[in-house]
Amino acid sequence: MKLRTNAFDLWVFHRQDHSPEYLLYHTSQEKADTWFHGGRFWQIPGGFVQEEEELTDAFVRVMAESGLKPLVVWAAEHTYTYYNPRRKNIEIVPVFAAEVAGPKDVPISWEHSECGWFTAEECAKRLFFRGLIDGLESTRKYISEAANAPNNLQIL
Repeated sequence: MKLRTNAFDLWVFHRQDHSPEYLLYHTSQEKADTWFHGGRFWQIPGGFVQEEEELTDAFVRVMAESGLKPLVVWAAEHTYTYYNPRRKNIEIVPVFAAEVAGPKDVPISWEHSECGWFTAEECAKRLFFRGLIDGLESTRKYISEAANAPNNLQIL
């Protein structure tokens, strides 16, 4: 077992006409059966930084897969760990937040059965994993619902 540090979470949100809404994906049954012993759950965009790839390039790559372009990306001042049974590693996951211009229909791949834009309260009802729940709270406190997100947290 190894300790891996190339994973990241990205809370994608918009603030168009009301309080922030966040992008969530629901895992497909195929993905759940393949990697999670059949367990389905809601998750956010994220991924792994590839060999020789810059972190900011990884953000742009992951968002482009959803047809989205970040206006700004911030460090959300939260990191968590979890056991990844598929890779048999402990993953250390820093959390980031990316603002987009507005809600957009997002294409889904075989990995997800549905996706949507949800308020923080709606997200809280759907999320199960501590890392996601705590990451949302940090994103709200320091970025998406802060009076002024600190410039020193902005990385893109």
